[in-house]
Amino acid sequence: MERREFFKLAGASAATLAIGGALFGCETELASPAETNSSGDESVVGSPQVSFEETVDVLIVGSGIAGLSAAMPPIEEKRSVLVVDKRDLLGGESYEANGLFYVSGTDIQKNAGIEKTAEDAWKERKSELEEEGSTDDLRFKQSLVMAQAEWIDHAVSVYQASFADPKDYAKGPTTESFLLPKKGIGDMDSIMSPIKEGLAGKGVSFSLGMKAVAFILDGANNPVGMRFFSSKSDSILDVRARKIVLATGGFCSNQYMINQNSPDQTTIGCLTVHSVGDGIALGATLGGQTAEMDQPALLTSDVPQVSAWGLFGPSVNVSPQGVRFAREDQAGKSATECVSQELGFWWTVFDKQLSEGILSRSVAYVSSKSAKRLVGPFDSLDDLASAMKVPADALADALEAYGNAVEAGKDEEFGRQAGLKPLEGPYYAIKQFPVRYKTLGGLKTSDTGQIVNAASLPVANAYCCGSCAAESANGLASNAAFGMIVGKAIVDELAAEDEKAEKESNEAQS
Repeated sequence: MERREFFKLAGASAATLAIGGALFGCETELASPAETNSSGDESVVGSPQVSFEETVDVLIVGSGIAGLSAAMPPIEEKRSVLVVDKRDLLGGESYEANGLFYVSGTDIQKNAGIEKTAEDAWKERKSELEEEGSTDDLRFKQSLVMAQAEWIDHAVSVYQASFADPKDYAKGPTTESFLLPKKGIGDMDSIMSPIKEGLAGKGVSFSLGMKAVAFILDGANNPVGMRFFSSKSDSILDVRARKIVLATGGFCSNQYMINQNSPDQTTIGCLTVHSVGDGIALGATLGGQTAEMDQPALLTSDVPQVSAWGLFGPSVNVSPQGVRFAREDQAGKSATECVSQELGFWWTVFDKQLSEGILSRSVAYVSSKSAKRLVGPFDSLDDLASAMKVPADALADALEAYGNAVEAGKDEEFGRQAGLKPLEGPYYAIKQFPVRYKTLGGLKTSDTGQIVNAASLPVANAYCCGSCAAESANGLASNAAFGMIVGKAIVDELAAEDEKAEKESNEAQS
């Protein structure tokens, strides 16, 4: 007679589960590991019994670029893969990104004559980390940098992701160190859609509108699946999986967690409402440890595409008093300085040059979507200043100082390098506010992305990648590479488990 198999929900007391329109999933506090007893027969009062509706080799929670990248290696090795997302939009928040892939050494860049390699990029990154005093786990940080070019090449050759030719915009060291999607800033569809379609064509299944609320544990306390809930249909989905990947994003829109870790940023707005730290909370229910949670969240403009315009063409960022206050060729610099100097908001002044070339699509999109933020065109700086409600003499001084920097070929005051070109009327300006868009702390992982506990031991079957991991770096390329690293590790582990099982079966029969 076969022994009945019992399951429990990890942290279900924290991810409060109720049926019939009640609360389902707490998104604020980190939960404690599930309590167990020796019988292996645990349950949660009021929770339906576990009933697996699907069984897969690999379950990925989150469909952003990290999650989709984690699906690549296993599906290419003919493993069964299910990707689940709480949103109805496949692709997660990666669709809302600027599309700047900070990477070096790709085939695209080599074909454009750019000589900078991944090794060169790592040397630069290592120097930055050493200056910051962040020298822990350099080996994994290096593996992320080195894997980025591999991911780009793979996404292009296998999934037909489309990138712009760097010859169209790479004019110096700053712009040579990243790639843009085919249609420029904000065109994540040229990257995400081919990847989604390619994965689906290879056999990946997708389920949307289902929120992960609890790990399902077996009698030995090992995660063997995940419970999901749909608030729209008031239904539960239990999925059994050999390996589970959390790729759910960070916690920048969770006010409670921001207040606990970066209280100075609590009153800053947020670009998204979806990054609530649910993956981090779920990992904690397995005993997973967190790290670097007190790092300040990265900031950007609430019209995020504008934050990158200064990399490609002439623009000047000025305060509400009309004073230039930050370099324009670092995407998050103006937002960070705006908060630091307590400015409240800022303006980006630009001209029709930005409407040409690689920025044409972005300028048209922003001008349409954020028309109420836009003033201009004005042939006169006095008229522009009046529309912006800034002192005309201050604005004129700011643009004159910028013009002098252009003429000198060097921005002595702020250090701008890219897009240092003269502004020519007619002039426009767009108003922006600083917002949080990405947190940097999260679950601690091994070099293969496996969640680790307080004893620095890996948690069986549970992985994490992208922005919900402590080693997440700033950028799409980094999160994509992280996902690929996790996917490769899972392929190797599944193969080793199958080989072991086959060997034990043969021994039992002999």
